[in-house]
Amino acid sequence: MEGATNHDVIKRGYDVTVFDGPQPLNSKIKIPPSQLTTSTWTDKETKAARIVFYEVLWAPPRDVVKNRFLACFESGVKADECEAPGPNPIRPNTDYQGVLNRFAKNRLLVGGFADASIVLSNIGDVLRDDVSLAMCEIALDVVAPGSNRERTGRCDIKALIHTDEEARAINAKLSSAPFVAITHSLGSFLLLDGQIRFAVKRAEKDEDVVREMAAFYLLDNKTVFMRANQVALLHLARLQVACDDAPCPNRLLPKVEDIWSAPAELSQMTTYVAFNDHNDILGFELPPYLMERGIVGTLVNVSVRNPGWWVPVLLKDPLASHLSSDRNAAVIEGIVEGFDLPRE
Repeated sequence: MEGATNHDVIKRGYDVTVFDGPQPLNSKIKIPPSQLTTSTWTDKETKAARIVFYEVLWAPPRDVVKNRFLACFESGVKADECEAPGPNPIRPNTDYQGVLNRFAKNRLLVGGFADASIVLSNIGDVLRDDVSLAMCEIALDVVAPGSNRERTGRCDIKALIHTDEEARAINAKLSSAPFVAITHSLGSFLLLDGQIRFAVKRAEKDEDVVREMAAFYLLDNKTVFMRANQVALLHLARLQVACDDAPCPNRLLPKVEDIWSAPAELSQMTTYVAFNDHNDILGFELPPYLMERGIVGTLVNVSVRNPGWWVPVLLKDPLASHLSSDRNAAVIEGIVEGFDLPRE
């Protein structure tokens, strides 16, 4: 087979201004676009595409935000956004810091949990949109090959949908297309969250949103392999609580009937397989309570032991536990060969 790679940016079609409270920040930053790399392997004789691999990189916008508002003055990272002019110059703290303290703070908190904070903030809505647009780009390759390579604006699958018959035909083609998603860490949450939002809006009969996010039909009857995920951790910030008493003395709490809705009938049968190294500080099991909502498919947790140094009983390299699943033969075999799930 012959291979070719195309690098492109995800075109949002809008710019954003960062606020902290009701006022825009004087520290103006431009949030760069996420990137989409497409690698295609074709048959030498027929030139037909045999394998198409899409890689979504949402780190560039995340890094700019994290550096400018945290890492530049906390860990002294060297980046263009750290040199941005403004009324409040960045002066990193130069006081002595213990080696292990610096490692834990910079690698785990600044390098890890800060990302989770960004994803759960309003800026996370930009990253979620980037993932949805990437799914749109892939969907266009499926239903209208080549149509998105010459486009200069925001991806819009709605342009192909004019009638209910066209919608059903496109949805069926996306659902039947051979497609597998492989995610890692926060990328796992972003993809699953997009699928959940799509399912909710479809259940609410919001036709505009359904057409806009129709690309998520690509995940219908498919499998998503999560090399690591932070779904359970981030969903702690999604939990809601309602007051059972009326009148409720806590004015901040809504009543149960104000937020309760019957679970939607599930028609999206996505299987989520999560590979978890129990020593991974930044990885978590998929929580079974998500299935109570009726808008996600089967959740499967698979315990693995990723390569990395370890001190028996005391410690295993936390970064290797989180990052080295791509060097774990069991994970690679599970993704490539698959495995049978026992019927309950």
